[in-house]
Amino acid sequence: MTVMVKYISCLLFVMFGALYNVNAQDYLISTPNTSLLLTAKPGEAARIHYYGTRIEENRIQQIFDSNLAFHSESYPAFGIYSYNDKAMQVTHGDGNMSLDLAVESVKQYTVAEAEITEILLKDKVYPFFVKQCYKAYKNSDVIGTWVEVTNQEKKPVTMYKFASAFIPVRRGDNWLTHFHGTWGAENMLQEERLTDGQKIIKNEDGVRNTTNENPSFMLTLDGKPQEETGHVFGASLAWSGNYTLKLDVDNNRIIKIYAGINEDASYYTLDPKKTFVTPEFAMTYSTTGKGGVSRNFHRWARMYKLSHADSDRDILLNSWEGVYFKVDQEVMAQMMKDMSQLGGELFVMDDGWFGTRDSDFGGLGDWTVNESKLPGGLGALVPRIRDLGMSFGIWIEPEMVNEDSDLFRAHPDWALGAPGRPRARGRGQLVLDFSRQEVR
Repeated sequence: MTVMVKYISCLLFVMFGALYNVNAQDYLISTPNTSLLLTAKPGEAARIHYYGTRIEENRIQQIFDSNLAFHSESYPAFGIYSYNDKAMQVTHGDGNMSLDLAVESVKQYTVAEAEITEILLKDKVYPFFVKQCYKAYKNSDVIGTWVEVTNQEKKPVTMYKFASAFIPVRRGDNWLTHFHGTWGAENMLQEERLTDGQKIIKNEDGVRNTTNENPSFMLTLDGKPQEETGHVFGASLAWSGNYTLKLDVDNNRIIKIYAGINEDASYYTLDPKKTFVTPEFAMTYSTTGKGGVSRNFHRWARMYKLSHADSDRDILLNSWEGVYFKVDQEVMAQMMKDMSQLGGELFVMDDGWFGTRDSDFGGLGDWTVNESKLPGGLGALVPRIRDLGMSFGIWIEPEMVNEDSDLFRAHPDWALGAPGRPRARGRGQLVLDFSRQEVR
């Protein structure tokens, strides 16, 4: 009995109990220490049964026999059953707003860094396909998931919701850990008990998408978060734009997690024969508290996501906080010399070196060295840095422009703006329209 209680306590979620038997439609997706169990029977909805500590195939029946009777589709869509929130909502070209997704096929294969499982779902009426992808990373207890949506209909389909992932989690004494902040106080830890209702972590700031909130969280299953003890689900959305992480808590003792691109004012028209791919949602499970989640993600990021992650970073000095816009040859020379004497390896010249750039309100877009500040330009500056044994870095912001710039005066139409409306400015600057080839 003690063993079974301990076993059940480590389950993140289990659904539909003893009505299932182990069969060819069961798919076990495992990392070294975690497992995700799904059922994908052709002609029926794909379902999730378990995510938690690693299990082997000979224990799948125990999951079903545990009879913790929760039930969920792996990717719920708006249409036939329209209560509760949904991972996807579309309108077909003929105006029909329903989706009824069923398993078409399943494919499993191995790539260098992971085991991949692809569950192809198709609407029962329309030639509209959603491929659920699960990527179990090797040597890392992280599973990534996303969807690839293909429209084989004759007309465009409008997508109003298109989550990367839907994950159900067992309700208990759940605490949410996430990060928020503002300029100068980013990533402040926030921990709170999760109560009935919805908790939404979202961002609509575009380029400032991790300043006020962060597209990641941790969720405990057994009480207040601890650093080295406790069962914790951790997740992060690998997306640099606006996002939504929604935790929907209802009276059925289940927490439904939806994660993906923030769909507010962002519906997507998917043309015939085209495919839309959502960003990856990465998740992990720890039996050693928040620290286990952190270590899992750090290992995963170093192995698979960060450029040159195994290389030591240079010790650097950035000129910004020292001089702000007051860049000149004498000050740069002194900063470089001082940094080299301290053992510095990289000097980065920040804002203020180009055009007529003396404040936030001018010069952006004119990426030409201001030789009144730096006589001889970069050709005179960089060799001096290298003579001191350091590397050189330089700051640019190529996607932005000031109205007080030669670039804007020559091409005012290159800046984003709504026709007939005043342009929206942030810090005295505008955003260039990088959807245009001539701008790029």
